[in-house]
Amino acid sequence: MNSLELDTAYTALAEAIGRVGEENTQIMLATLSLSLIAKLENSDAALLLIEQAEKLTVDSHLRGNDELKRNEP
Repeated sequence: MNSLELDTAYTALAEAIGRVGEENTQIMLATLSLSLIAKLENSDAALLLIEQAEKLTVDSHLRGNDELKRNEP
């Protein structure tokens, strides 16, 4: 996938999230994740991507907490 295709897919995902609403975002992303996982060649590839997503999420959350602490009076 080239950068234009990636941007198109990202935009479509963001718009779909907006249409389903905050209350349905988790189920939509879970459904999408399972659909994409099913297209992978094997479970090793899926497990690697799950681990990567988890790490990025935790790291992002921790950076956000650090940023909040720095901005406290």
